[in-house]
Amino acid sequence: MNKLFSFSKLIRLPNLLIIALAQYAMRWGVIYPMYEFINRQLIHNFPDKITNPRIMKFQVSEFQFFLLSLATVMIAAAGYIINDYFDVKIDRINKPGQMVIDNGIKRREAMLAHLVISGIAIALAFFVSYRLELWHYSLIYAACAAGLWFYSTEFKKQFLTGNVMIALFVALTPFIVGLYELHLTVIKYRVLTLPPFEVNFKVMFDFIMGFSALAFLINLIREIIKDISDMEGDREFGCRTLPITLGIETSKNIISVLIVLLMFVIGYIQEGQFDSSAKISFTYLLLFVQLPLALLIYLVQKARTPVEFKTPDLLSKLVMLTGVLYTLVIYYSFMHHA
Repeated sequence: MNKLFSFSKLIRLPNLLIIALAQYAMRWGVIYPMYEFINRQLIHNFPDKITNPRIMKFQVSEFQFFLLSLATVMIAAAGYIINDYFDVKIDRINKPGQMVIDNGIKRREAMLAHLVISGIAIALAFFVSYRLELWHYSLIYAACAAGLWFYSTEFKKQFLTGNVMIALFVALTPFIVGLYELHLTVIKYRVLTLPPFEVNFKVMFDFIMGFSALAFLINLIREIIKDISDMEGDREFGCRTLPITLGIETSKNIISVLIVLLMFVIGYIQEGQFDSSAKISFTYLLLFVQLPLALLIYLVQKARTPVEFKTPDLLSKLVMLTGVLYTLVIYYSFMHHA
């Protein structure tokens, strides 16, 4: 039981559940209601020509999507393992009480787990991609697995490079859902015999790209916050992270600028919602995203020592979760107006 608990801690089980939630939220909270909206629009505009009430539907089956999501989660789990494997010495300084490797899990066991989990994940991604005739998309999973290895061994220690890499990997979590689904849907739609009717796939793609961009920004912010928290151990082993290179105060200002940028982008979205009377969406973003981001700026500017950045780190993770849950608002909006 202790070994199982240590392993769940090593792979950051709560984080993996959030990753799976994000992908299913994108599928059922964004793509599905948009499909239903289009279906009802088609029936309304062409009642004599549409015989199938659900002409627009998922092209990736539930089982196939489960395997793709599982592969995503496994790649992330393998990334956490290899990161801790190469960070043993640094973690003895930064978080000695939270170490798992050499304190419940042996190093050789961690390396074996990383290789097995990565291998299974890539195999699952290739199997599903091949069945969907999109085998080349499985290379994304292989590239992520390789990227996480090189992040842990090299890029994590470099100025800003590792932060951007992790933020990009996280941004791929929602993006890859749309990549598979919309690719197949567009292909199928092109062969349908329908009267001229523009199905705006661009709206769907814009939603997914928007989520991915926001995920990139909030994770870049969080990565810099984490680097400040880990300065002591990182400096000891020659890392050139942003706070070590530029100092805490400059890093705090960079974080604040990125948060303001994120708030501005969300505010631009809210402006359109306000004009269209989308009150529920506007209010949700204001209360559960914008206000926590404003609080995050305050906490970041108030913090003086690396230890004091633990609370901003936790708050940034909470904003990520409320961002994922925003898909419930999107679901309601499209189903209500469909």
